[in-house]
Amino acid sequence: MGLIDMQVNMGGYKELFGEYSQRVREKTDSLLDGAYTQVLAQPKTTLVMLIILSAWLGNIGTNFQDQIVDDVEVFLPEGAESTDLLLEVREEWSTDVGFIYIKTPNADDPALFGDDYNVTNVDILHEISWIEGDDENRDDSQTKRGLDWNKLDHGKEDGVLWIISVAQIVKEINSSDGRFNAAMCKNPGERLTSQLIDCNALNQIPGGDGGLYAIPNEQQRIDEIVNQSNGSLESLAKDTNGDGVWDTTAVLVGMISANQINETGIWSDYKEFFAHIDKIIAVENRPAEYRFTDMTQTGLSKILEDVSDAIYLDLLNMMPISLFLTVLIITLLHRSWKVVIISGTPIVMALAVTFGASVLLKMTLTPMIIATFPILIGLGVDYALHMVNRIEEVRRKRIDKAVEDNEIRRRKGQVLQEVPDLWDPEFYRSCVMEMSRTTGIAVMISAATTVIGFSVLILPNIVSIIPIRSVGMTLVAGIIATLVFSMILVPVLIWLLKFNKRTNPPMWGTISRVPVKNFAVIIMLAGLITFAGLTNLDELDKPITGSDQTPDNIPSMEAMVEYSQTFSGGQTSLFIFDASEHVNDQEMKIRSLAVLDAMDLVENKLAEIPYTNTTSLITFLEAIPVSLTEPTTGVSLYEGSLWELLHEECWESNEPNCATWMLLDATSTDGKGREHLRKDMVNVAYDTLSKEVQWMLSNEAGSKALVYVTQPYMNLDNASLLRDDIDLKLSEEMNEPGIRVSPLTGGLPVSLDINEGIHETQSYTTLLTLLILTIVLCFVFRSFRLGVLTMIPVATIIIWQPLLMSSGDVNVNIFTAMIGTIVFGIGVDDAIHVMHRIQEEGESAVGMTKAVEKTGQTIFETTATTVAGLGAGFFVAFPGLVNFFILMMLLIGFAFLTSVFLLPACITAEHVIRRRIKGESRFIDFGEGVVLADENMKPVDAIIE
Repeated sequence: MGLIDMQVNMGGYKELFGEYSQRVREKTDSLLDGAYTQVLAQPKTTLVMLIILSAWLGNIGTNFQDQIVDDVEVFLPEGAESTDLLLEVREEWSTDVGFIYIKTPNADDPALFGDDYNVTNVDILHEISWIEGDDENRDDSQTKRGLDWNKLDHGKEDGVLWIISVAQIVKEINSSDGRFNAAMCKNPGERLTSQLIDCNALNQIPGGDGGLYAIPNEQQRIDEIVNQSNGSLESLAKDTNGDGVWDTTAVLVGMISANQINETGIWSDYKEFFAHIDKIIAVENRPAEYRFTDMTQTGLSKILEDVSDAIYLDLLNMMPISLFLTVLIITLLHRSWKVVIISGTPIVMALAVTFGASVLLKMTLTPMIIATFPILIGLGVDYALHMVNRIEEVRRKRIDKAVEDNEIRRRKGQVLQEVPDLWDPEFYRSCVMEMSRTTGIAVMISAATTVIGFSVLILPNIVSIIPIRSVGMTLVAGIIATLVFSMILVPVLIWLLKFNKRTNPPMWGTISRVPVKNFAVIIMLAGLITFAGLTNLDELDKPITGSDQTPDNIPSMEAMVEYSQTFSGGQTSLFIFDASEHVNDQEMKIRSLAVLDAMDLVENKLAEIPYTNTTSLITFLEAIPVSLTEPTTGVSLYEGSLWELLHEECWESNEPNCATWMLLDATSTDGKGREHLRKDMVNVAYDTLSKEVQWMLSNEAGSKALVYVTQPYMNLDNASLLRDDIDLKLSEEMNEPGIRVSPLTGGLPVSLDINEGIHETQSYTTLLTLLILTIVLCFVFRSFRLGVLTMIPVATIIIWQPLLMSSGDVNVNIFTAMIGTIVFGIGVDDAIHVMHRIQEEGESAVGMTKAVEKTGQTIFETTATTVAGLGAGFFVAFPGLVNFFILMMLLIGFAFLTSVFLLPACITAEHVIRRRIKGESRFIDFGEGVVLADENMKPVDAIIE
């Protein structure tokens, strides 16, 4: 009894849903009828108003390039640990590191250019120091005073927080004596440090608080500094040709973040700042005596800027080609220039409105926005041609029927009826209304379904990559605009241009029977390809590639690749060494020897990991030499580096060789002179470092330090193992309490998290879109069976994608990672049109043949046009974009094949199997033989003459 009640209730709900759907359809028909009556009554006015609207928004949209954000931050996956840590770093340090890659003539011709062209040659160092900025040129003009003309501004005036280079270390060491002496006087403790320095005499010297921050003019002094640097220069200069001469180096530039660069009052964004750097390092800008080296600006932010510009220029170059190919194919297929205007005008207007609205609403755009152009063009052509073909089909069918009826009437001797005039307003409006009730509904369903599918790209909890979300948002807005403009303008333009389509080519009558007659072959072939796709699914897990996906003519990328190979670096990561909870009597916690020793211990652990180098406060303390003399006796207390000074054994030892040191205890009030002096010497050592080095490696509060970790660019699979090894070392418990060491962040982990975010986005969006679209189609067609059948061709081509990705020339990148969802949008559009027409014609052999004949031709036209437009992608210089367009072209072609052939084949197979199980008559019958009864036969009048 309960089952019967449930069936009754289900039947009631179905009937209620049917009544509601009917009321909605009647209301929609009424609104459309009223709208088309108004529009077609004043077609010219409608066209002019829409032109004005789109021109206004299009004019605003010409500035859409200004909306494109190509900062590194926009590519960071939201919620990832590396992103959160990077934002923590961003609060107190710069994490944007630029590079100036420098080669001396010796690198290219060692035979002609010998030792005089070593990086440590006095002239070469002066040249490098000149572009960096030093005490000798700081008062020159803007492009003559170097990048970092103000060493004390914390980047607020010149945009540069710090610089690391061979020249900078030489300047650091050369000027360290003055800063060391000044620090000894400023950190007297029990006046022990001040007793080692004649502070009164020091105060009488101009600039006595620090040495001249410049390159010495004597080569001998430079050689001494190089020898005193304890090998720290070896990581910054390389001999690339094996002749014993350092011929290649780099200047690392720590820049204030992109959202702060406008605070300098000179540059509004990184683009202007990078242009300023290029002006400074340009050969013609340098003094005549400083033109020995070849300098190229690079770095992640610079590369993103250059790649973004290259993509934009590529698009500008390909758009005319794309337009030409699209117009050519439409003209060849329809043999009429009018179709170009009818299908092209709504697209142009929709694009103008979409990008105008994005600028007006200040949407965040990224370089990936270019992916929306071919998609919107393809869908726009699809909507327009479906509507054009259906209007013409309805008109031709009605006129043909009227002619046939008159022929019958003539034979019967009856009065002939008036054949409708092709351009009668009422007749044309009725044909447009019939289009809106049939193909128009299919277009709206496909647009709504596509919008729902692309909406998945907007969800932050599904898509963590902002650039992909911006593409999703633009696509949703663009599809809605394309649908509205197509629904209004296609009937208007057909009327104004008096377009009358030629008859369909007869070959589609033959082709339309293929999926029905040969359903088993089609399903078997599709099944084999699908199985091959399933076995290659791991191709979609290939790591995101970068440098091999960029054009060969981007100097910044070429320089970065060469830098990475030469220095085994290029990818700068970092971790936070937080001593804010450490218990010591220093106001700035990082100035504790116990804290510095703990940092050194962590760095030594990381040094055991291959391809890993670190830079920290300790790196500089190890590089700067210092000497101490007991002022009373004149006895040398110490000769060595600052770091070695802090760890001199005589601080604690009472061995005879430490007798001089023990005098410090004897002269102390509490007998702990060495202990007090050692604490003071930590402050002295810290203050001996220039302000820029301090700002680079510790925060202003002195409670946290950064340790930079450099690795070469490498395959992300290998990089992932490297990151795991580093994080494992960093997570080990510290022997010194009160110290927090963060996991790695910056270049390597962010690259890995972006890679993971893109792959997760690819997987989640594909699966979620498949699920959502299937549910939506089940509701649209009011049948679970029809919803699933409609999604079969779409799901099939997604499974075929890995086969294309297995090609050596096609790699995963941030563009190709979106293709699954994009193809869903276009593929489901084709499948909906075919299924809707099959339901209209009937699920019989004859009905499906008619559906394929009528709709298949239009889908072929739209596919050919879209693929032709995308063919312009072969002319771009960006391999990543070429791969994107190739995949799009192939998958759109597959969408046509699966929708037109696989979908009817699956429906045929279902009916054939069902009839065989029930023992009913065969399904595949086109009514060509003697038929006694068939559901597709219609009664006709017998005429006897």
